[in-house]
Amino acid sequence: MEKKNTMKTLIFSISFFQVAILFSQPPEENKVINSSFNSNSSIPIIVTDSIQLENLNEVEIISTKKPSKNREAVSNSKQEIKSISTTSDKFIQKKKEASSQSNSRSADAPLQEKMDEDVQLLKEEDPNSFEYNLFYYISGNYNVERETELSKAEQLAPLDPTVLSQCVGNAMVKNDSAGTINYLEKLQVNNLLSEEVISYAKDLLLSAAEDQVLITHGFFDSYGVAYQQYINKFHSELTTISLDLMQSESYRYHLAKQGFLLPKSNTINTSYLASFCNLNSDKNIALSMTLPREYLSPIKEFLFPIGLVFEYRQNNKLSKDDLVSRNEKLWNQTLEKRNMNQFQSTESNNLSSNYLPMLFFLKAEYASLGDELKLEWVQKEMELTARKSGKQSFIKKH
Repeated sequence: MEKKNTMKTLIFSISFFQVAILFSQPPEENKVINSSFNSNSSIPIIVTDSIQLENLNEVEIISTKKPSKNREAVSNSKQEIKSISTTSDKFIQKKKEASSQSNSRSADAPLQEKMDEDVQLLKEEDPNSFEYNLFYYISGNYNVERETELSKAEQLAPLDPTVLSQCVGNAMVKNDSAGTINYLEKLQVNNLLSEEVISYAKDLLLSAAEDQVLITHGFFDSYGVAYQQYINKFHSELTTISLDLMQSESYRYHLAKQGFLLPKSNTINTSYLASFCNLNSDKNIALSMTLPREYLSPIKEFLFPIGLVFEYRQNNKLSKDDLVSRNEKLWNQTLEKRNMNQFQSTESNNLSSNYLPMLFFLKAEYASLGDELKLEWVQKEMELTARKSGKQSFIKKH
């Protein structure tokens, strides 16, 4: 009987996974919303652009290149300035290509080599330029041995968005709490980390509060959570791991010191995440639903939806009753949902759509139980959330 119940829970979890995973962070070029149905389940498979948490990532945050002090000294050499600008543009495009991959945070070897070649050209053109020093650090993927060059870029443009974001990452991979706090505050003061994102991060932490580890993906979810933990001291006991920062050898070193087992590979991709979760299955791991679906698909049989996260469980799998109870409590009592109830910005509207998967889950379960009263309640909540997030037409179809 116990084996039968476990199998039912597993089938249910995989079935709902088809709903929630497709609300996870898709490739940025995918703006299509459609749906289909699992042939073995009445639960809709939802495909949506959901929230674009990577809108301000480490590549797209790169602003118009700043004139360096050295640039003024060679202002008579327009050709040299044009050369630096052209090489910088090429580097930025390659870095965008690397960071837009939905199945890897690490660039493949040929692309990394091309970026390194661009950086070398920048060095030959002007080793004191803002572009060379910043991009040399960026091409190193949070290599702390390159922080001298990052410091030089900061001296030339201390409020540059990319410089600040890289400085936060550099402090975090070194496990430098004071530095992390300093640069997180600068991000917030300079409107690079909004109240909407910080509020969403709080609900993300609340969703993972019963776990030991929270795995995030990119700029907003990682640094929003960091702001809550370092600045607001909110659930700082929870270990947060950023897939983006795991590219850093220093970051992985500190994780190993904390007792985490690490895959042998240094390429942070879908296989790396699956291996990491398997090696550390004795820990209670939660994964942000903002991870691209390509990361989640290989481990879907071990994922259970709780609020804004998936819990990874190889053993002690959750029953449907547990899932319903915890999601109901999160929605009705725990989550603040300020993006839905307080903020009135476009960003808050987009963030609100990430609350829909848990409502779809509850709706499916209430429908299977024939609970008309709760079904009516959750339908109203879905309509309110859809109105806030601009998903009314989508909700009407389901």
